[in-house]
Amino acid sequence: MRLLPIITIIISCGLIENNKKNKNPLFVAAQDAGFLRDQQVASDVERFNKKIVEAKYIESLMVGRVSVGISEITNYYETNKNQFKRLDDEALVLIFEQLDKSGAIKIKNVLDRNNFDSERVSEVMQKNEYRRVFLKKNSLKTGMSERIFKTKNKSFITQEDGVFVVFYIINLFKKGTLKDLVDVSDNIQSRILAIKKLKLKEQIIDSLSVIYGTN
Repeated sequence: MRLLPIITIIISCGLIENNKKNKNPLFVAAQDAGFLRDQQVASDVERFNKKIVEAKYIESLMVGRVSVGISEITNYYETNKNQFKRLDDEALVLIFEQLDKSGAIKIKNVLDRNNFDSERVSEVMQKNEYRRVFLKKNSLKTGMSERIFKTKNKSFITQEDGVFVVFYIINLFKKGTLKDLVDVSDNIQSRILAIKKLKLKEQIIDSLSVIYGTN
């Protein structure tokens, strides 16, 4: 592409000025030492800048041209189910963090005394920040593993340095069982998008090579 050298010079100058303005000490020191005048360094910088321009340009050409439908995610899941079997015992857990003792006890009482899909539990989840995570048995310390994998629909409290955490075990899963589609759909979508983007990128490069020739 004939514009690349000009664009590269502009980016290089902009990079130098930006580093000066932000007082990046390592960059300024290298510049003062004349390091940027080294031909090999200058060549590496130019090559690096070209790759940035190429990547940004091709990204702009792909905007809005790649998407993944629900049916594609479902079909991928059905076709590749063996990829989504659990490699270890897993627990689906809600974790409420950064609590004081009183707050932790209140949350635990609501979780233990009501069905998980009840209004009371829903209110607790709306009013308090929490994480919904899958924990692998072999990744936990023995004591924590025993508490989490003891039984589902139960909660317990841990405390460290005056901060309390509530763990609520939603469900337990054995090694080898299949993960639900809802739990892997984001991962599947990312895979399909990556494949589609790679194919589109190759098509764009081929089209530009016809117009501008190849290096």
